[in-house]
Amino acid sequence: MRKLRWLFLLTFTFSLMTSVPTTSSAYQNPRSLPDEWEQYGLGDPYVLKFNGYYYLYVSTRDTDDGVKVWSSRDMVNWSYRGLAASDPITHGAYAPEVIYWNGMFYMYTSPAGKGHYILSSTSPTGPFNVVTGNLGKTIDGHVFIDDDGSLSFYHAGQGRIDAAPMSSPTSIGASSTTGVGMGGWTEGATVFKRNGKYYMTYTGNHVFSKGYRVDYAVSTTGPRSGYVADSLNPALISTEGQTVGLGHNTVVLGPNLDTHYMIYHNLEGPGVIGPLRHLNMDRIVWNNDKMIVQGPTTTPQPDPEMPAFYDYFDRTTIGSRWANVNGGNWGIYNQQLMWQNTLGSTTWYKQVTSLASQSDYTAEFNMKEMQRGTSASPRYGATFSYTDENNYGVAMLSSKNNRLATFFRINGVDQACQTFDLPAGFDYSKWHTIRIEKAGSTFKYYVDGMHKGTRTANLGAGKIGELTEDTHADFGFVAFSNDVNGSSAWEAYKPIPGTIEAVHYMKGGEGTAYHDTTANNIGGAYRTDAADIRLNSEGLFNLGWNQTGEWYKYKVNVESSGYYDIDFRMATTMSGVQIRVWDGTTDLTGIIDVPSTGDWDNWRIVSKKGVYLKAGQRELRVEFVNGEADFSRMTFQKNAAVTPMSEHFNDGNDDGWTRFEGTWAVENGEYSSGSSGPAKSTIGDARWADYTVESDIKMIDSGGDGGMLVRVSNPSHGTERGQNNYDAFQGYYAYLTTSGVNLGKMSYSWTLLKGSAQSYSTNTWYHMKVVVSGNNIKVYVDDMAAPKIDYTDNSLNPFTHGKVGVRTANKHTHFDNFSVSP
Repeated sequence: MRKLRWLFLLTFTFSLMTSVPTTSSAYQNPRSLPDEWEQYGLGDPYVLKFNGYYYLYVSTRDTDDGVKVWSSRDMVNWSYRGLAASDPITHGAYAPEVIYWNGMFYMYTSPAGKGHYILSSTSPTGPFNVVTGNLGKTIDGHVFIDDDGSLSFYHAGQGRIDAAPMSSPTSIGASSTTGVGMGGWTEGATVFKRNGKYYMTYTGNHVFSKGYRVDYAVSTTGPRSGYVADSLNPALISTEGQTVGLGHNTVVLGPNLDTHYMIYHNLEGPGVIGPLRHLNMDRIVWNNDKMIVQGPTTTPQPDPEMPAFYDYFDRTTIGSRWANVNGGNWGIYNQQLMWQNTLGSTTWYKQVTSLASQSDYTAEFNMKEMQRGTSASPRYGATFSYTDENNYGVAMLSSKNNRLATFFRINGVDQACQTFDLPAGFDYSKWHTIRIEKAGSTFKYYVDGMHKGTRTANLGAGKIGELTEDTHADFGFVAFSNDVNGSSAWEAYKPIPGTIEAVHYMKGGEGTAYHDTTANNIGGAYRTDAADIRLNSEGLFNLGWNQTGEWYKYKVNVESSGYYDIDFRMATTMSGVQIRVWDGTTDLTGIIDVPSTGDWDNWRIVSKKGVYLKAGQRELRVEFVNGEADFSRMTFQKNAAVTPMSEHFNDGNDDGWTRFEGTWAVENGEYSSGSSGPAKSTIGDARWADYTVESDIKMIDSGGDGGMLVRVSNPSHGTERGQNNYDAFQGYYAYLTTSGVNLGKMSYSWTLLKGSAQSYSTNTWYHMKVVVSGNNIKVYVDDMAAPKIDYTDNSLNPFTHGKVGVRTANKHTHFDNFSVSP
């Protein structure tokens, strides 16, 4: 099946083009907003989208009453709208969240962490009034509405997230564990559904910890159980640099109707009356069911894209952007909606846009029924893929039958009408949203975010519009985007440093975004153009069957000019495969050899160090010159030369080292850790890649372990403020016990990678050397010729850069003669 794999020798050519001019504006994390809580900021942000607008709610300063709210059309320019709630019960309101359900807005908040109250309003800006007593539960309440209209309530538990069923938006049942947690304090859950799977993001650690971070888990069985934490966690973390303490996020679809964004806060230190925090936002992209946050970013990023077409009806006349079909009495009300009020006829009165969508798209329609006629089928709703009266689809709400009705007319032939039931008690006189996702011939229908059905039809590009049948209806915000199911990632400028999925090459088609020598997608996966894509054993889509002369372009946003290291994730059975990176006509890297990995699903890292990239928005072109290899993803990290160092501790101090947990001291020219829990101390540069680190190690106690850290990034204090995380960093730990030498991997969790049974004594010096090169790690003890452990981390998330350090766990250990060399 491999396309001429035995004929060619592969070379990739990545052509980093001249910086691409752009007229789009850019936002930059973190952000302050007008009228935020002084000396308290914007903690625990929650964003609700309703009728084309975004509404932001944040925690209330501990000394004040009320919940503040801001609104925006684009998630960048926010206008302060005042206090959405002012009842004294909202004194110090923690993490207010708002849902819209059947005409009413419900706010859930835990004032000062003392149980939960529910408030309601007919407007997202309030006023919200208290409608329940104290319902208990711990902090950070969150509500998820499933496809059948059932509701679930989530809140923080002791080291976990708990959830409870809800019989109504104001009635919460008994809680039970979701099985999701970070061991230590866990809070700030957000749940959403994508392609039939439930995603939960959640935050762990103390709010004042730099190690405050976001993880995510996925369930295929239900919204309150069956979750499995993803192997790439943490999903979002930064403990050093410009922003730290990242967390308590919300996930919301952006203005282009397709891109998910993670909205979160960072910690800027203690304010006068609490933690000072501000607003951050980063794009989420998808590869199959893997959620990838492209951040955290601290440099300018392109603003979220607006839809290809959108209308708020903020004018006095309908205008030329719409065309009337079949009549009806249409108009604009109060510069905020479009209406049609003719009753007594079964004619489908339509208004369609002057602009047509592309073949694949997402469309959103907001509407409500003002009066229903007396015919057999009074309905109102949306039309899409409309080219003329012989070719279009419709999705209509029927208050008479309490259902969504869908219909296609193709080449003048009416297809069967298919209906989908809506929840009991659905109030059609209130605003509701119909969402259409079209990919190929597949149409997915959503009502108020609930996936109600899927149909197939041979319809392509076309206009969208509103229609009524014997109904007076109002229509609010309407839009379409030429993206669906995350395809907006293809044209997005991906931040560097960061990871870019190979299948996220640009749009534009053959000769513009890519060149492929076959007419069709051999693998038949993910994208519908001729690029050859398959789903691999790691659960990711990758480019395969790549041949001489084929190429792909990628949009990137380089943080700053400088040297970067690139890790390419490759698989091939061929020998002599090579890759190369270009900037225009300049060869940036020379030939990079790609060894055979032995199988098309044996994925390996191929690295090139010290590639100079210029700052700004750029396009990378990947050209396959000879040979064949499958290509999954590429990761860019900043490069820094390893500075040789030697530390004998003879001066009685550990200047340059950063101590975290434990009790560290310099005793008689030796670095000593005497701790009943975890202890670590680090030194060096997080941009270091390949190096050798050595130290003499003497175990004093017989229990626990002690050893050296390599490739350390994002370290934090794992036991501060009552937390008990032994694994509060990302990197590798090579360590001794009295029964052997072992290698483990830490990413705010622990994985034992490999061990070697040996006998080591206390109060005896041993010399350990660790050599890291690419994703290979060798550990030597005393015998510097033969490694006790030789391990290659071929996982999706090997650590290839980081500082060095020493660590112990429940063990008194001494270190001396510590050194690092390139």
